[in-house]
Amino acid sequence: MQEFSFLFWVGIFFVGYLLIFFFADVFIDNLKILCIIYGVSPFIIGSMILGIDPEESIASIIASLDGLPYIAVGNVIGNSIIALTLCFSLPALFYKIKFKKVSKFYFLIIFSCLLFILLGFLITSGLFLFGTACLIVYLIYLIRNIRYISKEKEIDLSVDYELFEGEVEEEVKERSIKFKLKKIFLIVISLLFIFIGGEVLIYATTEIIKITNISESIFGFIVIAFTTNVEELTLVIKSIKKHSIEIGLGGMIGKIIWNFTITFGISGIITLNIIFDWNLIWNWIILFLTISYFYIISWKRSLTRIDGAILLIIFIIFLIFNILLPINVGLLHGIF
Repeated sequence: MQEFSFLFWVGIFFVGYLLIFFFADVFIDNLKILCIIYGVSPFIIGSMILGIDPEESIASIIASLDGLPYIAVGNVIGNSIIALTLCFSLPALFYKIKFKKVSKFYFLIIFSCLLFILLGFLITSGLFLFGTACLIVYLIYLIRNIRYISKEKEIDLSVDYELFEGEVEEEVKERSIKFKLKKIFLIVISLLFIFIGGEVLIYATTEIIKITNISESIFGFIVIAFTTNVEELTLVIKSIKKHSIEIGLGGMIGKIIWNFTITFGISGIITLNIIFDWNLIWNWIILFLTISYFYIISWKRSLTRIDGAILLIIFIIFLIFNILLPINVGLLHGIF
């Protein structure tokens, strides 16, 4: 009976992934066409649509309400590290990735929030104060994107029309309202099914873990962490294969900004304060180094196999640090 249950939930898991895999194609194809029709930057649209991450926000907010500040804040940091390392390292090992220059504005937002998060750890009642600051930063980010949503030249992220196949170019030339509404409908429906697929993945994973009795640490840091990023990983790979990396890259940067501002901001306001813990600091340092490396990559405008290998090493170090080498706080205080 238990073996049947295991196979059943494994099947459900793959159903969830197939939903994501199939509808990711529909989403990217139609979003790409609408970006061309309306002259909107794929990067900005990716950051504003794919960047919204309600699952992580709900998880952190519930943890804050339940009096679990380390889970709430750790979720923001851990998920961001995994998103930037795993979701880009694997595609980079198999594909040559080139993209247009990313505006410094986005990294200014990210590094500002990183500083606020660190100060939130170090200052009494800092989570409330700097959580509020992060929410203000998101408002600035949102206003700026809306203001410049049709000004691609200012962020140097124009669409390369030569990348599209002939039949797509002909299709794009259609300007009827019916055609545009159809594309919008397909985008909304595909995004909905991608979200449903993600929920099915997480639910099936939880049931599989109950049956197999996988340890809590592996469950938290490997299985669930990977599962919650399957959507992003699939969309990044799809966007690369379809020569629309700006959509995937924008979505990932938007996700990081969302986690640092909305998720951390609301969780911080609810939590108010957190007791100093070296584990948070070390993970913050790993995240800072990861984002700093991405800043360097953004100037190169390419992601090579070497970059992919380095990001994969960072991901492995993150896992080793949090699973195999738990650091005793008292020992650290003795050393430092």
